[in-house]
Amino acid sequence: MEEKRTEDGQTDAEMDVTVVLENKEKSEAFFPDSGALPENRDPSFAERFQFICSFASGGVGEVSKAKDTLFDRVVAVKTLNAKFRDDPGAVRAFIEECRLNARLDHPSIVPVYAMAQGEDGYWQVAMKLINGSSLNSFIVKLRASYDDHTVSSREEHLALASRLEYFLKICEVIDYCHSRKIVHGDIKPENILLGQYGEVYVMDWGCARLAGSVPERLNVTPNYLPPEFLRTRLVTPQIDVYSLGMVLFEMVTLRRGVSDGSEVGNLTRCSISEVEHCQHYLPAVKISRAARAIIAKAVHPDPAQRYGSVRELADDVRHLIYDEEVSAAPDNPVQKLFRIIYRNRIKTILIVGALFLALCGWLFLVYDHANRLEQERSANLTHRLQLQSYTDDLAAAVAHNFVLVQAQLLLFADNLIEDMQEPVEQNSRFYDNSAFRSPETSPPGMVRAASYSYPINLDYMVRLPADPPNGVQLRPLGAKQFVDICSKILSYDLASHDINESRGGRRLLLKQGTMIQRLLVQWANNVRYSYPGSYEDPASPAAVELWKQIGDTGKDRKIIWSAPYAGNIGKYRIYCRYPLYTPAGEFLGTAGFELRFERILQPLLRANTLDPAHELYFVDSHRSVVTVQDRKFAVAAPGKPLPGPLSADEVLELADRLQENQLLQFETEIGGKTYFVSGDSVNLVNGLLIQLIECETMATHEHKE
Repeated sequence: MEEKRTEDGQTDAEMDVTVVLENKEKSEAFFPDSGALPENRDPSFAERFQFICSFASGGVGEVSKAKDTLFDRVVAVKTLNAKFRDDPGAVRAFIEECRLNARLDHPSIVPVYAMAQGEDGYWQVAMKLINGSSLNSFIVKLRASYDDHTVSSREEHLALASRLEYFLKICEVIDYCHSRKIVHGDIKPENILLGQYGEVYVMDWGCARLAGSVPERLNVTPNYLPPEFLRTRLVTPQIDVYSLGMVLFEMVTLRRGVSDGSEVGNLTRCSISEVEHCQHYLPAVKISRAARAIIAKAVHPDPAQRYGSVRELADDVRHLIYDEEVSAAPDNPVQKLFRIIYRNRIKTILIVGALFLALCGWLFLVYDHANRLEQERSANLTHRLQLQSYTDDLAAAVAHNFVLVQAQLLLFADNLIEDMQEPVEQNSRFYDNSAFRSPETSPPGMVRAASYSYPINLDYMVRLPADPPNGVQLRPLGAKQFVDICSKILSYDLASHDINESRGGRRLLLKQGTMIQRLLVQWANNVRYSYPGSYEDPASPAAVELWKQIGDTGKDRKIIWSAPYAGNIGKYRIYCRYPLYTPAGEFLGTAGFELRFERILQPLLRANTLDPAHELYFVDSHRSVVTVQDRKFAVAAPGKPLPGPLSADEVLELADRLQENQLLQFETEIGGKTYFVSGDSVNLVNGLLIQLIECETMATHEHKE
């Protein structure tokens, strides 16, 4: 089938793809208070605007020429295509577009003269008739003229300056719209008309939306839209900044900027990701570094790295036309000097002899000042990098401890499941919780340990009978089997991923440096084991809550971590649990560790001891906040106070801000002082390590390893 060509000389294959972003099948008014469609059948409309001929037709609308009999002029009359005239959503969008067009009063926006329902009941709008061609057609014709004769770099430089004057007019109208909180949303060469006398008109306001809105339905041209809009659909002025950057790319290079490098028709499409190395359509013409930098900043994938407004983009383009410094590619001191000399070249020639020595001194001062500024920026960057590195190291050290505990818990679970399949060894008797209460009934070998409230036994576990009993039939482990498994887990060496018996397994529990306080199992029949053997008050709130959480298996086969809590001797504890299933999917129970939380966070205590200039906080997945002040740990839930300058809620606000900023450092005011805030994730437990240091202190501080 023969391809059809548009008035711009493009084939159907060259047309930019348009997609529809929507959540619901629902029409959407641009102005929330616009109300119902107006009832206005105006037979005088057809009498005033007398049809002359069809002028143009698109996918949605039709434009015809008509004579305005009132003012004796030719105007354009626009209406919907026949297939959309009875679609309420299309009619509403058409009316809202016309209303928006009429509200915008700018020389580069086509004025609306009248709008009414004709005698046939269909809506029509009369507008100024523009005699000109689209920017896309202009570029196509320009390339065709270049193909006919050779163009020098000088000629193209002058032609580019002329094209950029058009671009500034486009920026002016978009900046005007942004001042009215309106985002065009579909800026592309096909929607920009160039008049016969240098006029520029921005057309097609059907995609315009209020800044800050999230449209439910929107026709867009994705090739000219930033990636974050296609993901979030949040309307911001950055959409138009990006689109203008794409248009500027095409006006500078005379090439199409798209996501691939294919050839389509007579327009070479260039990947916008390579814009910093983009080439002109004519290989002999070089594109300046400043022009490349402006385009690269305008179409940067990160909206925070783009121009903050259309006016900033226009200012840089205006500086480019007049060969002035652009913010996207700042001049070095030498370039700044030559610009000054060039602007004052006549005076410079007259006084250069008399003021040679003064000029040399001035150059030295300028260079020295610039050098000091650069050193300050470099020193500040170095301190920030050191702070982040210090934070990352602490977070990695804490994460290492969590990884070790997880590895030991998984090994504990695997051994329990494996030994459950073996015959029970009944060569050692069980001791229930009540037996450990009295020295006369407790097993031999009871010892005192600083980390436990009651004497413990490293050779025996404690068994808590089922209460209430459960009818699940299991073959529980023998007492010696369970103790041997616990000893094996305590001897696990993370460095070699092997059981290192030389570590002294059981006796590690007596040392302050080990992270495990107790090894726990609750079987499916509600029988509970705890090692090392020790008395536990079953009615204490801590014991009730602990066993309740251990027994709550949930639906996920994953390790669950608790919030930190105070143990019986005033030290902070945390537990983790993991469900036990046979290979056939039979539920056996839950394995868990009660851990010495202060030992897991030992890297923070060591850092606070060696380098107290830092304030350290750890936020876990339960939104509990842990801090180290004066070599002591403190834990607070949301809404509770903490020792030091911040409350738990204030620390959580810092954590949320870090997460929103993707863990980028920032400065904040606390108690009249300015602090640097740095953070890093502890992903295994969905935690976040936060570090604060005063800016004044950081300027001279050396972080201690």
